[in-house]
Amino acid sequence: MSDQVLNILKLSLLGLVYLFFARVLWAVWSEVKTPKARPIQQRQAAPQQPVAANAHAGTIEQQRPPSAPKGRKPPKGRGGKAGRLVILEPKHRRGMAVAIAGEITLGRDDTCTIAIQDDSYVSTLHLRIYDYDGQPMVEDLGSTNGTFHNGNRLHGSKLLQPGDRIQVGTTVIEAQ
Repeated sequence: MSDQVLNILKLSLLGLVYLFFARVLWAVWSEVKTPKARPIQQRQAAPQQPVAANAHAGTIEQQRPPSAPKGRKPPKGRGGKAGRLVILEPKHRRGMAVAIAGEITLGRDDTCTIAIQDDSYVSTLHLRIYDYDGQPMVEDLGSTNGTFHNGNRLHGSKLLQPGDRIQVGTTVIEAQ
């Protein structure tokens, strides 16, 4: 082979090596960079009323309470009982409050009461908060990365007191 053909092959191989490294760097960068901040979608919690079956359609319907006035936070709990959940972290969600009424679910799924889609450490259906004899309980629903209650990994259900902190992925929630 002539020197010109060898030089063309060398330059082609060098170009392919640079393309390979560029692709590797792009893949690493896309994994490391923080995701775009999207607000969480809040849905009103279901009331503690029984589920009514629709005999004609063969479906189950849940009745939802009317939504609270916009711009007002749910009231704090009284008598040693938590009445709302307030998000402390991450910064772009700080201050969002959800009343503790009925059953509250948290996860990446759109059907959750609190849907957090921009946190890869949150499972599709991560945790639920429910009423047990008039006291709110928090329960991990078998999430991959776990739920932390006051810094300790949550196994089963625990009573939720005012001041307790729940961590799910990078989200920190305080019961008030």
